[in-house]
Amino acid sequence: MKLRLGILDQSPTIERGSSLQALKNSIDLALFADEAGFHSVIYSEHHGVEAYGSSSPEILSAVTLSKTQRIKVGTGGIMMKNYSAYKIAEWAKILGSLYPERFILGLGKAPGGLKDAVSALNNHRPVILSSQEAKLEEIIQYIKEEKGMYDGLIAQPANLDYLPDILWLGSGIQSAKEAAKHGVGYSYADFMGGGPGKESTETYLNEFNKNQYAPVPSLQIAVAASVANDLKTARYNAYGMAYQFLQARHIQAPQALLPTEIIEQKIFGSEDEEDFFKILDHIIIETPDTIAGRLQEKSEEYRTDELLILCNMYQETDRINTYKSIILANQ
Repeated sequence: MKLRLGILDQSPTIERGSSLQALKNSIDLALFADEAGFHSVIYSEHHGVEAYGSSSPEILSAVTLSKTQRIKVGTGGIMMKNYSAYKIAEWAKILGSLYPERFILGLGKAPGGLKDAVSALNNHRPVILSSQEAKLEEIIQYIKEEKGMYDGLIAQPANLDYLPDILWLGSGIQSAKEAAKHGVGYSYADFMGGGPGKESTETYLNEFNKNQYAPVPSLQIAVAASVANDLKTARYNAYGMAYQFLQARHIQAPQALLPTEIIEQKIFGSEDEEDFFKILDHIIIETPDTIAGRLQEKSEEYRTDELLILCNMYQETDRINTYKSIILANQ
């Protein structure tokens, strides 16, 4: 079965590199993906973090949409606690109207940065953590132009011919239930590891309300992958990504990608060595001849044909080659 493959792009930076170069790499990757036949490219949101170059996935989406022809482009996701529902709905409707059936509004509940970044984004006011589902409801009301909190308030542009796709990002049962309840797509972060996995996605598929935003469920699984001509190289190339995942798990701001030999020096013999290799083992590490079969297994496991591939590597050429191998294997 041919899969609908997308790219989850965090605009990764490298040690002694620049965030500007990371953004240029993201645009170049999207141009390749558009021509190669990827279904979508989705941009993440991070604030005050050295590891990732993009703090505004909506802006990066707009630039990429203007430079590509057919690929779907979106946010993965907008960290809603930092913004008003009204403003999110406004720019989502602009992108949805200028690029009909190509823009994806991906929304998440995570902070998108550590404490100081979240505080700065919220004008130094305490963040209300319990209001995210209510904010999703408000965004949907503005997009569909339904009566909401402010009677008669319009989020321009009005009267869209096509509503943008909405994806609710999550890694747990509660997020799956919320996506199903409101009839929006659900993107499960398998690459994070340790989550409820199939239980979460089965909940979404079983409880999906077809009478809400969309008539049919849309389930997407985000996985991390590394592909090279031999397994040793593929595993070696994935070290930087695994180390960033380890830092995030420790609630640290991930560093820019480091060379593999530096990570070996930091990890071997340390108290983090066991956790690091557990994380590394969760990454899909394959060769061009075996990657298609592994992705098919993920597809069958989760009962969806849509996979989103995350690949952060110290050498940009290794990252591009991973995506080339994946799309060629899916022909």
